[in-house]
Amino acid sequence: MPSFSTRAARLEDAQELAVVHTQSWKETYTGLFPEQAWSDEARLRRLAMWNELLTDSNVTTVVAEVESRIIGFAHAEHNRDEPALPTEELKMIYVLAEAHGTGAGQALIDSALGRAAASVWVLEQNPRARSFYSRNRFMYDGTVREMDFDPNIRELHLVRTKLTTAAKHSMRTRT
Repeated sequence: MPSFSTRAARLEDAQELAVVHTQSWKETYTGLFPEQAWSDEARLRRLAMWNELLTDSNVTTVVAEVESRIIGFAHAEHNRDEPALPTEELKMIYVLAEAHGTGAGQALIDSALGRAAASVWVLEQNPRARSFYSRNRFMYDGTVREMDFDPNIRELHLVRTKLTTAAKHSMRTRT
């Protein structure tokens, strides 16, 4: 795969983000989520969501692209609900399977969060994502929530403190 670049998402990316979002869900959650999670109707809901999110100046959305084609994205929001939690919440990060292992996910999380303290929810049944967050110093805080459609599918809440320069250097040398 040719090298990727990252940049801030733009409103005109909404259509492609909806497609990448839907495809990455299919690649990640087949066998866990019902197939309607990546149906055309789901893609259209995501398109509406992205059209709204990309006009909000209080959120951060970055994309990774190869030759002007989006291969992944990260979306972070300022945490307004839980004062005891870090100020940033990574709401979404997805990279197409074809780009796994390229460093695109790391570049996206670095671009979306920098060194900020942050939190994220991750599926208990997603070992790849859990390993990725662990490498980025996210730690399980003991909080669990069940998915509405299946109580056997659970999300774990992870948090990290602000990264220091030494911690950031250590992470880069291990990956």
